[in-house]
Amino acid sequence: MRKVFLSGYAKLPDNTTAQKLYNHLVLVVTAEVPDGTILDADCTMATELGRRFIRELLVGYDLRRGPEPLAELLSQSYYGHLRKALQTCIKGICLQFGELARGSQSPKSPG
Repeated sequence: MRKVFLSGYAKLPDNTTAQKLYNHLVLVVTAEVPDGTILDADCTMATELGRRFIRELLVGYDLRRGPEPLAELLSQSYYGHLRKALQTCIKGICLQFGELARGSQSPKSPG
């Protein structure tokens, strides 16, 4: 097994604390290949509590399951203003992992 670094990006909604600090939400994870387990996660949320919550939610998730179960879990547990941006980031990370798992040497960033 090897460890890879994956990232997802999304435009932040206006008038949020994070948007005052950053233009985009960046969600990054390290994951094992080929089994897809997320080992660690971090994001550009404004508060440590928010970053820790997202980390705890993501660590251990199997990226081979795709973005839908994780987006649903996020919908059921995260009620902050960045939900849609986080879901977009998760989709981008799952897309990158899917490309990598199919044998691509260098996964492309989502457009």
